[in-house]
Amino acid sequence: MDTVIRNLKLLRISSLAEWDVLVFIHRHGTSLASAENIARLLGYTPAVVSAALDSLTSKALIERSRNSHGVRVYRHSSAIHDEARRSSFEELISVAEDRPGRLVLIRNLPQNAPDPQMGMRGGLHLARRKGRRNDQR
Repeated sequence: MDTVIRNLKLLRISSLAEWDVLVFIHRHGTSLASAENIARLLGYTPAVVSAALDSLTSKALIERSRNSHGVRVYRHSSAIHDEARRSSFEELISVAEDRPGRLVLIRNLPQNAPDPQMGMRGGLHLARRKGRRNDQR
C-alpha cells in the first residue's frame, strides 16, 4: 500500500478520474476522440474528463494534438524520460490488473465531487429519458 501511495505521488495523480483517463488512453493506444466521447465511455461528465486530460497533459503523462472540430488525438506519453516515473506507472498498472489492487487505488485517490444533476447517487449513472417519471415502467 505504501508503494501505491508513493507511486501516485510521484506521478502526481490527484483523482480517480485522472487515473481512469490515463489508463483508458494507455490501453487504447493512440485515440482520436473528444472529451465527451471519453466521458461517455468511462461514465464521467465531460467537464471531469476535460479537466483530467488537461491535468495529465500538463504532467506529461499523455500527449494530445491540437483541437480539430472538437476532436483530438490522444496518446500515452511514451516520452516519460524519468525512469522512476515510468517504473511507477508500470507498477500501478500491474496493481490495478485485479479487483483487490483496483480497490487499493480507489481508497488512495480522491473521488470527484458528484454531479448535482445525478441526484448524488453512487455507482453507474444511466441517463433517464426526459419526461419519463421514476414510477413509470
